Amino acid sequence: MHMQALLFVLLMFCASIAQADTIEQQRAWFEEARLALNNDDSGTFKSIKEKLGDYPLVPYLDIWMARQHLDKGNDDLVAEVLKQHAQIPESSSLRIAWLKQLAQKGKWAEIIKLLDQHPSDSSRLPEIAMVAAWHRGEKATAITLYSEHWINARKSSSYSESLHRQWEKSGHPTHEERWQRINQHINSGSWRKAKNEALHLPKVEQPLIGYWQKVQSDPEKMLLLWPEKVDTIPATMILKDGLVRLARNDAGRAWLLLPKLETKVSVADEVLADLKQNLALRAARQHRIEAVEWLAALPESHKSEETRNWQIRLLILDGQWEKTITAIDALPDRERKQSNWIYWKARALEINGEKKLAEPLYLLLANSRGYYSFLSSERLGLPLKFNSNVIEGAPADIEALSRLPAVQRAYEWLQLGHANKASAEWYAALRNSNRGEWRAAIHLASSWGWHDQAIRAAAKASEPDALEVRFPLGFEDAVAAASKESGLDSSSIWSIIRQESAFNFQAVSYAGARGLMQLMPATARDVAKKIKHPSRHPDLFSPDTNVRLGSTYLAQMKERFGSLALAAAAYNAGPHRVSLWVERSPFNGTEAWIEAIPFNETRRYVQQVMAFIAVYEWRQAKTPSSLIARIRGDETVSLKAVN
Repeated sequence: MHMQALLFVLLMFCASIAQADTIEQQRAWFEEARLALNNDDSGTFKSIKEKLGDYPLVPYLDIWMARQHLDKGNDDLVAEVLKQHAQIPESSSLRIAWLKQLAQKGKWAEIIKLLDQHPSDSSRLPEIAMVAAWHRGEKATAITLYSEHWINARKSSSYSESLHRQWEKSGHPTHEERWQRINQHINSGSWRKAKNEALHLPKVEQPLIGYWQKVQSDPEKMLLLWPEKVDTIPATMILKDGLVRLARNDAGRAWLLLPKLETKVSVADEVLADLKQNLALRAARQHRIEAVEWLAALPESHKSEETRNWQIRLLILDGQWEKTITAIDALPDRERKQSNWIYWKARALEINGEKKLAEPLYLLLANSRGYYSFLSSERLGLPLKFNSNVIEGAPADIEALSRLPAVQRAYEWLQLGHANKASAEWYAALRNSNRGEWRAAIHLASSWGWHDQAIRAAAKASEPDALEVRFPLGFEDAVAAASKESGLDSSSIWSIIRQESAFNFQAVSYAGARGLMQLMPATARDVAKKIKHPSRHPDLFSPDTNVRLGSTYLAQMKERFGSLALAAAAYNAGPHRVSLWVERSPFNGTEAWIEAIPFNETRRYVQQVMAFIAVYEWRQAKTPSSLIARIRGDETVSLKAVN
């Protein structure tokens, strides 16, 4: 290399180091400015903010500062910041806070203008939206929305009091609305509120609340003591509640009780048909073979894909293979071509000794990837097909994406450890992207080690064969340590992580599950206590901690139930439910039991986890283990041994 060229490379390298130092300093200043703002230290905040220059996250400081000024009544500043930073996801939180304050002040013209500009805010602020509808002249809409608000016993703010009075002047609450609100209270277990509301009912109906409470305690006995002349509205509510409660423990008894009540209870035929469908499906999920006939006896209007599926599942669970084949053949064309029913027709034919008829059906699935495809390949003695492709984005698209301000903000949030804020910016940047741009996103997210967004980008780009991206070997050290401690194979741990969080270590579910393996805090505390973890309240957003506790819990479930398939079911639905399912239908170590898991979500979960293990074995260049043996509870058997 010429001296001049070498000097140029050295200069460029030094410049990059200087830039790295600068950006690190900016990140530190940003955090200091945020702390100063939180401490209401305006002098320090202002001086640090001036030093930040064009640092990508400066708009967040403006938004947070405006939020503080909002509490001081500075609406002009808030409006200016929202206008200037409308493209920043964080601005929506500021706008929501402002809308709430404007509602308290009664500034409905400004609220209407903001809601027109941001329609999605109406769903986030339903009470404000319905009062705004009244003020814009949409009287009927506002009254309808208020009825829903009142029926659901939602809290009301002072600014909706005038709408409440107008609602009452319009003839509300009606008799039906009053009962719907009572039903809401009872469903939430608020009997005191239900009884208080019942004081506004006609006196002849008020004793029904006490009767309903007895129905909940002893549904079968009390429903047979049905009182005379019950109005259709409360009759429908009490009958549904009582039968469904009885069916939770024994859907068969509820099914047999219903005909005895049909002549006593005044409800619509549609209600009876809905109840029959509900009870027959509950009986099917409780693995009662009689439910095959009950589902078949439903009115045509109440037969559905779900009812047909459960008829077949019960036949499979009961080993009625001829009837299984007949039922699958009778399915509508679209349903019959689904991979699960192709597999089960093949399996039924094979068990019935018609292997030559089964093989073409297995072959239809064996060229693909997935749970039923892997089972089919194994049944045929064929190697698993993974069909992996390397996806490359166009350099121009990658360059253009990396230059977007929102993407640069996303990157900065990642460096600061705030993956969820980074995700908000990422989604905003890619909201209307085409397939080529999503391919660029795959490349960019992967290069950042941002596994969950790389996985989602592959889905958006319609690239299901990008297996190295879709199934990353992320958090490798944490998984290796957890595998050694728990005794679980690393592929099993990765499979759960992939299914639970798609590698988002800051993921939080609606139920409150956290981190890579989506642990509930109470479960994590129990596991931590058993393994003598140093913290009573472990940090579930720490990948090392989360993977360690999650793997330990999964290993405990496997030891308890004897199979990784059952352990995965317990991980998703809870060990109590799995114990109940095994009690009703003892686990036979075959895929038939998995097919009949009562919860659709848990069934898909278990199937995904079991299939993902095969993909992760392939990712690690391991000899594939037998899926059939894994279901049975033996992860040590290889495909070669089975074949």
